[in-house]
Amino acid sequence: MRVALVLNPSKGGWERVLEGVTSAAVAAGWPDPAVHLTTREETGRAQAADAVADGAELVVAGGGDGTVRSVAHGLAGTGVELGIVPIGTANLLAHNLDLPRTVEAAVEVALTGTARPVDLGIAHVDDDASDLPFVVLAGMGHDAATVAATRPGLKERIGWPAYIAPAAVSALRRPVPVTIRHDGGDPEHVRVWSVLAANCTRVRAGVHIAPGGLVDDGLFDVLEVVVKRPGQWLGVAAKGVFRLPRDVAGLTTRATRELEVVSEEPLHVQLDGDVVGPARRLHVRCEERALLVRTG
Repeated sequence: MRVALVLNPSKGGWERVLEGVTSAAVAAGWPDPAVHLTTREETGRAQAADAVADGAELVVAGGGDGTVRSVAHGLAGTGVELGIVPIGTANLLAHNLDLPRTVEAAVEVALTGTARPVDLGIAHVDDDASDLPFVVLAGMGHDAATVAATRPGLKERIGWPAYIAPAAVSALRRPVPVTIRHDGGDPEHVRVWSVLAANCTRVRAGVHIAPGGLVDDGLFDVLEVVVKRPGQWLGVAAKGVFRLPRDVAGLTTRATRELEVVSEEPLHVQLDGDVVGPARRLHVRCEERALLVRTG
């Protein structure tokens, strides 16, 4: 099998990924893997596309959620399989696919696991025609402001708990007026704390943001967070922790293939934890089963 590696050298542990995949390829009698390193300017899509053009049958991404979503963008629709060795902070797609946490075990799954289809989200911000990929979650509003307010250095040191303090501050912010369209339907005028399009169900700390959602059903679970009073956060938290199937005061959920959110004022946008904007318009669509990801 012809294997290519796309590695983020800013993440600690990438050398272990390189060593593990190379050793496994040699042991299997495969050619040495082609190695592509990401940069600030080229975060994985171009490297994955180059690997496909060179004949790779499997591309292994070693990095965090940003690297994975960029590599996924380069592989979407090609039929070339994606292996993931998570060495980032949150690793949300790996978490949702129950991939191993250690490099050695993740390398084994990436090279020998079974490929399963996974949807890919494509976002457009304002009037920019550029396709922006995401595999886990797109959000517009105060959730994205929370991500923007989180210190990168603290996130690198302690992981997802770095979001807790900014989230507590953002939770007290007032809802803002937006217009929402689901699947090209009639506009709905609402006041929201945030709107999120989820391709996966789980975030960290055992919280399920969209219980029952699937990564391969061609649909987003769209969460409209309409909390008006601080006490409503208790119901929202209970829904996530206890996987309550019904909506609660402050949160409504709807399955949607395509979503547009337009705000009267610029709002932050986040895609898999990477902040974009501020922007007044977010449009997302789901590309059903665009990826083949190796799982255990």
